[in-house]
Amino acid sequence: MARPKKHEGEKRDQRFNLRMTRIEIETMREEAAKAGLNPHEYARRRALGHRVVSTSFRRSDPALINELNRIGVNLNQLARASNRGRDLGEEVDVVIDQLQQALTMVVNYSVAEDS
Repeated sequence: MARPKKHEGEKRDQRFNLRMTRIEIETMREEAAKAGLNPHEYARRRALGHRVVSTSFRRSDPALINELNRIGVNLNQLARASNRGRDLGEEVDVVIDQLQQALTMVVNYSVAEDS
C-alpha cells in the first residue's frame, strides 16, 4: 500500500539555509539527541517556537523508590482497613508523617539532580 499524498500546505518543499558555527551545530545535535529528534526536526521546532521536551530521564534512587513503595503498601493497608469500617486512629498520622518525609526526600533528590 502506498503512502497517502500530503495536502499542499503539508508538503515541505521550501528550503532555508542557515549558517552556524561548529560549536552551535554540535550543541544543536546534542540537544536534538536528548529530545529524541533528528537535528533538522529539532531546529524546525525551535525556529517555529514549539516546545521541545527532552526524552532523557534521570536515574532514580533505588532507596527512595523502595521507601515510596513501602509507604504505598502501608497506605493501601490503611485504606482497606478503613473500607472495612475499622477506626484507624494514630496509624493514619504515622503514614502521613512517612509520606511527608518521603516527599521531602523526593524534593531534595530533585534539587540535587538539578544542581
